[in-house]
Amino acid sequence: MKMNSDIEKMLKDVVKRVSAARPPLQCVHFENGNAVVTDSHRLVKVKDIAPKDLNLDLNLADFSFPDIDYPNTDRLIPKEFTTKLTLAKADVVAMLPSLKAMATEYFGKRRVVKLNVSEENFKVSRTDSSTQSVQTVDFTPSRFSGEVIELSCDARYLADAFEALTKIKDTRIQTFELKINTDLTPFLISTVNIDYLLTPVRVF
Repeated sequence: MKMNSDIEKMLKDVVKRVSAARPPLQCVHFENGNAVVTDSHRLVKVKDIAPKDLNLDLNLADFSFPDIDYPNTDRLIPKEFTTKLTLAKADVVAMLPSLKAMATEYFGKRRVVKLNVSEENFKVSRTDSSTQSVQTVDFTPSRFSGEVIELSCDARYLADAFEALTKIKDTRIQTFELKINTDLTPFLISTVNIDYLLTPVRVF
């Protein structure tokens, strides 16, 4: 089995900050032809990347094969979604510099962005609490179905997800589909054979 190097890097980036006290989450789990990683805040599932009969866990920190019970991640991925929108890869690439700027930490504080999703636009914005200045990037989805929704998420995770997905060398990847249910349930960024799940942030 040989993984695309960009896919391998994406999987490693998800788990690289996981503490050694949580060895299962340092692993990529192979089962039914799929590869899965999670750090409990985000999850990546790459489908049909390995032999169907391969069932093992590979620790990406030390490349060992530990005997562990990997968490049941299938239950974390919703089967149905109420809102779906499609974003062109070119638009996402153009958005990345602004999104990465929003993700920069300030005095150790986590950056949170707000997503406004509708048929008219996909807008990502962040308000600086000290100056009340607002950074915004938005564009029109190529397709949209469902309900207008607003949710918040970790800017770094969102930037990491889009950057990793746009760097994968696969000519089939020309669009990304966002799949959302509510402002507090995990949402997916999907393309071809990859699902990238992110957990929203509760904002008070």
